Amino acid sequence: MTVPMPTSAALHPKGPRPHKTATGALAWAESYLASSVGQKILVAITGLSLSLFVIFHMIGNLKMFSGPESVNRYAHFLKHDLGALLWVARGGLLTAFLLHVVITIRLKLRAKAARPVGYAYQRYAQATVASTTMIWTGLVVGAFTLFHLAHYTFAWVHDAVGPDGQPVNYLDLQYKLADGKYIHDVYSMVISGFTTPWITVLYLAAQVILFVHLSHGLQSALNTLGLVSKRFSQAAKLLGFTLAGIIFLGNITIVAAVMAGYVK
Repeated sequence: MTVPMPTSAALHPKGPRPHKTATGALAWAESYLASSVGQKILVAITGLSLSLFVIFHMIGNLKMFSGPESVNRYAHFLKHDLGALLWVARGGLLTAFLLHVVITIRLKLRAKAARPVGYAYQRYAQATVASTTMIWTGLVVGAFTLFHLAHYTFAWVHDAVGPDGQPVNYLDLQYKLADGKYIHDVYSMVISGFTTPWITVLYLAAQVILFVHLSHGLQSALNTLGLVSKRFSQAAKLLGFTLAGIIFLGNITIVAAVMAGYVK
């Protein structure tokens, strides 16, 4: 008995390619980045880039403990002395942020489409709360980032209280240096924000979510990029947890110090 041959090509079960395969570096990059593996690598790279920014951002904010002169000069340097480099950095961060969010959601939807009918009973052998909620904690961190920009960068959310008891926009706060020059008073801006109860609670909750996201995301990125072998997977997990913990403690220390009146 003769077995009928399938109509589609064996090498391409979903049917023949609609167009001729292109060659060259650009075609290779397009094909690679369109694959799940390529997209996961992009998510890992952008995630590590954003994590580095969070670390440096935290270090800069810790200058609050050095007094208003230190943190205000630092903020003035970033905003006025870097010139075009500041906009290059902002553009790079925005690109990394958008790629990280969009590709992560795309991978999640692709995985869901591959199994339209879920398991009757789902069991996670080695999963943790952090690993199973990455998409949700990531979306919360993204939403908080937008709020943080609206709050401290654009001053749309809350006003400070001036010496006369009248509201003052964050961007209008001024600090007088020893040489008589006036610059933006970031020190007073931060204190005004963290002495407002609802803002303080929101920031503390966001830091908890960020810790959960980074505690798994950092070690997952290292594994995706092949920077650690299976033998050192536990070490990578510990490194991710430690770095996430340092970021968490550094950020909440600033909030707690303002709340306690240590920084005032």
